[in-house]
Amino acid sequence: MEFLDFLQNTPTAFHAVKEFKDLLLKQNYVELQESKLWNLEKSGKYFFTRNNSTIVAFSVSKDISDLSYNIVAAHTDSPTFKIKPNNDLKKGEYHLLNTEIYGGPILNTWLDRRLNIAGRVIVKEDGKLVTKLLSFDRGVVVIPNCSIHYYHELNDGVKLNPQNELVPLLTEGNKNLMDLVAEKLNVKKEDIVSHDLYLASLDRGGLFGADNEYMNAPQIDNLECSFAGIKALTAATPKSGSVNVCVLFDNEEIGSRTRQGAGSKILADTLRRISLNLGLTEEAHIVALNNSFLISADNAQGFHPNYAHKYDPTNACYMNKGIAIKNAARGSYTTDALSLAYFTEICKKAGSKYQLNTNRSDVPGGGTLGAISLSQVSIPSVDIGLPQISMHSIMETAGVNDYFDLEKALKEFYSNHFSFDKDGIVKF
Repeated sequence: MEFLDFLQNTPTAFHAVKEFKDLLLKQNYVELQESKLWNLEKSGKYFFTRNNSTIVAFSVSKDISDLSYNIVAAHTDSPTFKIKPNNDLKKGEYHLLNTEIYGGPILNTWLDRRLNIAGRVIVKEDGKLVTKLLSFDRGVVVIPNCSIHYYHELNDGVKLNPQNELVPLLTEGNKNLMDLVAEKLNVKKEDIVSHDLYLASLDRGGLFGADNEYMNAPQIDNLECSFAGIKALTAATPKSGSVNVCVLFDNEEIGSRTRQGAGSKILADTLRRISLNLGLTEEAHIVALNNSFLISADNAQGFHPNYAHKYDPTNACYMNKGIAIKNAARGSYTTDALSLAYFTEICKKAGSKYQLNTNRSDVPGGGTLGAISLSQVSIPSVDIGLPQISMHSIMETAGVNDYFDLEKALKEFYSNHFSFDKDGIVKF
């Protein structure tokens, strides 16, 4: 499966964005810089990155009259552990790594596994600060469990303290992490200025089930939607009047409040910049936004047979039964009757299965990229995702067929031109 092949090389958001960048370049997309002037052309294909962990790609139709935007938003990050700056922690005869939790991982799933260390390192070279990707691609550390002989209540459920019980074991020798990093990158240790390094699963996943109908892998949330978004973008030809956009944010798992997160102005600024570059006036740009549509694609909670009581009795969603369309009365999801109707029509045209999803009435849903993005740019939107179980575990489980339903639906979405005739009437 192509998505699982992609996961082999994406232990962090930085690596995922590098893979997306390479994929886009092979499809003749032109790389832009935010810090330089743009010169966009009709029928052009473009992308740029921010922080090496967020990527925005877009393609322009040959006719830009009656302009509108087809936007898919997803995110590149996943829950993990981030390595602290001063990370050498000695206990007894052992050297451990001082880390902190990133996002909301299921903590006990990280225990007793060989873990990779990956991310980016900033190195000083010839008077410049140079970013280097790093992945050891081997087991570097383990977070060891306590023996049940010393903790008889272990199977009764244990609250793990991140500073005490979740510290990775590195070595009993004299080397520290920066020694290993310098060796791996073939640089001098004193030239290493800073880093964003994380723990990552060494196991990159595979298929299982009677007919290999399930996948079990790390970072399915939300690299699955991200991969489908980029694949659909590159496979579709924008319909007359459309600009197709795929924006993959970083830092969703920690609230999206960063410069490269959905809470920033990156999407709003990009759309405005495209409009102005293509010759639209400020008012024409506002008109274009009101004739646009955003799909917020972030995976959904699939029905877990061992925890059936956790799900809504009539609106649970199942793996391999299609795309989940998220609904919530409290507005935590952006879906309304109109956006739901439009997206279901897209699914029908694509031949993609879909299902409606809500949480139990006594379980509030979390926020999404869509709701956060719309705080910066007002566009009709729907929240969707693919059903999975064990969300935020180091190894998550999802249905194989759902991925293909999503890619087909997003390609169909990118092949249509959305606009409002008047409130409540949609043309496409």
